[in-house]
Amino acid sequence: MEEHWWVAVLPIILRSLALAAVALCICVLPWANVKLPGSTHALIPWLACTAFVCWWLSRILEWKSPRPHEKAVWWMTFLITAYGWVVTCFPGAMVDRASGAILDLDKSPWLAFGTLDQEMSVQAMVFITSALMLLVVALDFAFERTGRFVLALAVTFGGFVTAVAGLCLQTSADLAALWEISNIPNFVFGLFWYHGNTAAYLNLSWPVGLWLCLLLLHNGLRTFRQQMALAFLVVAVMVQIIAVFVVVSKVGHFLLIFEIVLLVVAGFVVWRPHFETLPFSKTRLALFALIGVGLLVLGAWLSGAGAMLGRWNHFSQRHFDDPARRHATMMALQIGVDHAWTGTGPGTFEWVAAHYSPLDPILQGGRWRHAHNDYAEFFAEWGWPGAFFFVLLLAWPVRRVFNALRQAVFNSGRYRMSFERRARLFCFSTAIFSALLHAVVDFPLQIDAIRPLFAAMVGAVLAMTSSSASQGARRDKQVPRESAGK
Repeated sequence: MEEHWWVAVLPIILRSLALAAVALCICVLPWANVKLPGSTHALIPWLACTAFVCWWLSRILEWKSPRPHEKAVWWMTFLITAYGWVVTCFPGAMVDRASGAILDLDKSPWLAFGTLDQEMSVQAMVFITSALMLLVVALDFAFERTGRFVLALAVTFGGFVTAVAGLCLQTSADLAALWEISNIPNFVFGLFWYHGNTAAYLNLSWPVGLWLCLLLLHNGLRTFRQQMALAFLVVAVMVQIIAVFVVVSKVGHFLLIFEIVLLVVAGFVVWRPHFETLPFSKTRLALFALIGVGLLVLGAWLSGAGAMLGRWNHFSQRHFDDPARRHATMMALQIGVDHAWTGTGPGTFEWVAAHYSPLDPILQGGRWRHAHNDYAEFFAEWGWPGAFFFVLLLAWPVRRVFNALRQAVFNSGRYRMSFERRARLFCFSTAIFSALLHAVVDFPLQIDAIRPLFAAMVGAVLAMTSSSASQGARRDKQVPRESAGK
């Protein structure tokens, strides 16, 4: 038996390597912009693939079958990946590499090899596949206590780095060189080439740090180490919230307020039975909350958030309407209708839209890299089959998340939900819902730095729909009081 000790140890080593690769991948996401010096863009797929291979080998060595909440996700991620690569290998060749013009050969997908749209599709599918790998791996790791804490710390670290770097990169010269756009105000962030993406990234990350803060408070702050950890986490969350206010994304501002209100309401549901565990009184908690709000307002204003008022004022003069984005969405839907059964291919919207935008007087003045609506752009690139697969991917998990949230609100199911799991469901689900809403008027899910983070967050949320409590603990909870008395 001692000679085969590695049979039991090897899966543990592989799982540790996989978790480390996932955490490192999430940590380097803020620097994924290809125009940044020392960009980590090419590193992300390799880290995701390494994590997936190590995780897959460990599951095989342990002979672990998929859990009930994993089966449907595994099948749908496989179908989406397979369909995406088939469309990529046989695209509806729309663009010539040299001239950028639509050719007659687009009617024969067998002649599409080597065209520019196929090259863009390959690049997009590499990152889409990487994101789906992270979803599957996070779905497993978030089921365990160590895995979910490592993932949460990595997400918080990435959000904090994004916020700090964005607050430091606010000069027009830096941003003009990065984005290749001349009319950039001083108060726009610089890590992502579009400021709305920064807001979407931060709105995904800061609720995760908030969950860690709540967990430390719930544990009572018994040691100095816990108190210092809470202090650092509070600073990280506040810096990210301030950064969202400084970013000139109107949707980011709206969704930040939406998240705060939603989490405050959910907090009363989560915290009401646990106020006695607080290390201080309710009055002191209210005082700390007021001080925190004051520091947020002061920090945001001193960092340049006052410029957002002018942005909102200009937007209100247009009656809160953006005709360019509305027309871009309609253009994407038209592209999807024209290529309904195959789509144009992942990552090809920019090149195909160049032949549609001149037909619209509002869109003809510029080049549209994205549709400012992820759902319309997804339909244009993937067609009806891709939309069907993604709807199936979301339908079953959304039902499970909704049922878990309902159980968390009432907390009266067969097995009472722990505080940690209830808080995780509220914080993570709010972040995911915020990103899905942001995708209606922007393109955060098309960005290579946000897509892997969103996938890992979705995997973490889905893992929470199934309890990780042991069967023995569950049976103990089911012992009747009469038997316990005996």
